Amino acid sequence: MAKSKKIISKHLYYHLSRRNFIKGAAAGSVIVGAPAILKGLTRRAKAAEKGVVRMLFTAPTMIPGDWTRFEKDTGLKMEDTVIKDDPGIFLTEVQVNDAGDRFDMISTLSGTEQSLIDGGNILQMETSAMPNWSGMPASIQSMPYLVRDLSPSAGKVWGVPLAMNADSFGYLPKKLGEKRPPEEASWSLVFENEKTMGRSSTGDNYIYLWEALAYLKHTGQLAVKDILNPSPAEAKATADFLIKRKEAGQFRLFWKIFDDQVAVMKNGEVDAIRCWEPAVNEANKAGGDWVYATAKEFYLKWMHGIYITSQVEDRGNIDEVYTALNWFLSGGYASAITPLRGYLNGRPDLAVDYNNSNGLEDITTAMDAAQEKMALKFAKEDFWFSAVPENLQEMQAQMDRVLNA
Repeated sequence: MAKSKKIISKHLYYHLSRRNFIKGAAAGSVIVGAPAILKGLTRRAKAAEKGVVRMLFTAPTMIPGDWTRFEKDTGLKMEDTVIKDDPGIFLTEVQVNDAGDRFDMISTLSGTEQSLIDGGNILQMETSAMPNWSGMPASIQSMPYLVRDLSPSAGKVWGVPLAMNADSFGYLPKKLGEKRPPEEASWSLVFENEKTMGRSSTGDNYIYLWEALAYLKHTGQLAVKDILNPSPAEAKATADFLIKRKEAGQFRLFWKIFDDQVAVMKNGEVDAIRCWEPAVNEANKAGGDWVYATAKEFYLKWMHGIYITSQVEDRGNIDEVYTALNWFLSGGYASAITPLRGYLNGRPDLAVDYNNSNGLEDITTAMDAAQEKMALKFAKEDFWFSAVPENLQEMQAQMDRVLNA
């Protein structure tokens, strides 16, 4: 990297309380790019509006096309807002910009729960208010993502699963001379392969550094002690690898958002890309021949959770919020999101009956295929994504070093 370049973090990361963050800001330790609230700006709070629930999403792919089914099934209207799928940006929006003043529910990649609990940003949930909760597999009900700092036996629940999947990458099998799924393909197509030189891509934040680290682990290039909490030395070694590959001309670009993924796949800029599964579907609608890899080395397993903002307690619309949450655990959401995105919600078992009882198309084949695919992906050892690893700031700093190289 040229010495003249100045590394500027593009993200604001912390996993403590808002109070501690503001205290740090007052002491002059604010990271470049901190939100405008520190300059005295605020967002307008919204009062409860009967029959309307408001939700903050961090991924447009969590939205089931539109809210027609939701409105029909619940009698409520949904107002949604989407921000970038980046845990640091999400925590800033919630803990600094007071998202709870404007939203009843917030959703993001699971793993931020402890920060939200410590900051007093979310309410403990009453599962009895969500009838569909009881039918979920116990393995999902008791996931650390949802119970976090409290044991399941204590009956404390902080989140509801919205959707889950295990991510890999997209590639063009015919062009690259690679086999199609269910045959395995290697992550080398993204990170270090002559066939994709100058025509591969990955994302621009620490999540994608983490995946490169997993690749190095599984190919024997780096000894990794704990994949869920990479050490600063491991993060640096991974950044060194990515910089070397970048300088060799491996990467066409580092994408920022979902739309970027779809755009470069459609316009033919890349032949292999670490992307979300729906990006493959979108590119193929435009005549592409993309497939989503059955990954040889690992998958990034994830869950998006939903949480009730603490301000709901004072707004007095908690019953409507629980009605909405129960719908996300219903066949209505399952039958929409799985065929559309390939994701599963907490109750995929309700999807077929929902469609049959509502005179909709038979989705038995799609649901069975999605569940079989998920079982195959989840059988891989590595790795469940935790949004806030112990060395998060160091990991992002190393990714920034890659981007600035």
